[in-house]
Amino acid sequence: MSTEAALSVITISYHDPDGLSRTLRSVAEQTYSPLEHIVIDGGSGDDVAKMLENARLSYWQSQPDAGRYDAMNQGIDRATGDVVWLMHSGDCFAARDSASLGMAALNESGAARDRWGYGRARIVGDPNREGLEWGYSPFEMRNFALGIRPIPHQAALFGMNLVRGLGHYDVHFGLAADHLYMLKAAQRQRPIVIDAVLCEFDAGGAGSVRPQHEHFADIRRAWDSVGYYPWHQRDVTVLASRAIEYTARSKQLARSLLSRRPRVGGR
Repeated sequence: MSTEAALSVITISYHDPDGLSRTLRSVAEQTYSPLEHIVIDGGSGDDVAKMLENARLSYWQSQPDAGRYDAMNQGIDRATGDVVWLMHSGDCFAARDSASLGMAALNESGAARDRWGYGRARIVGDPNREGLEWGYSPFEMRNFALGIRPIPHQAALFGMNLVRGLGHYDVHFGLAADHLYMLKAAQRQRPIVIDAVLCEFDAGGAGSVRPQHEHFADIRRAWDSVGYYPWHQRDVTVLASRAIEYTARSKQLARSLLSRRPRVGGR
């Protein structure tokens, strides 16, 4: 019998057969064991159901759900492993040993079920950012909570004891429910930062193209939800957040204007 901590990889999907196929292949190629793969599909039709039926999965379903975070919660409820890793349709592990690297970091002290951590993600699917890596080290609670140093969710893994203590993803919070979840996790325990690219992140998803003002509005809502304010006082923290948002939006506008400048000479 294996003494290694068991890993549960959970994939949610909806009308994305090509992306789902890539993710299935990536998970099947992982060298880590024991590993179970759970797929929660929102009811994408017979072709996807047949694909899942023929894949090597511990559990799958293809039926309507209440959205991405409801699907994630359903997957977590089905998981039997010591560690949970959410790898959405279209996202892939960066290499065959990526799961092994992540699990080794969490299991270093033999307490993988109680810990969480994250590595870096490589962006794919966006011509303007193709190949860029993101994921910040060291972890800084204040800057993470302010939205300056976000954690790539698909490069994060969570011990099951911690997951059970955190409860479900908030299905009413919107597209930033993953940030809220990790903020709650960080309040309980500082994450382990893994010095490796662990996943390829498909930047074509809904959460990747949101306007800056929506991102920062969700960041501020998360503080109120957990009662944590990076600058201790709510009004001071909101003021700092407004300044950060203004700077970020100004930089984004400047990049947009520069990209539209006509080229002079050359080819």
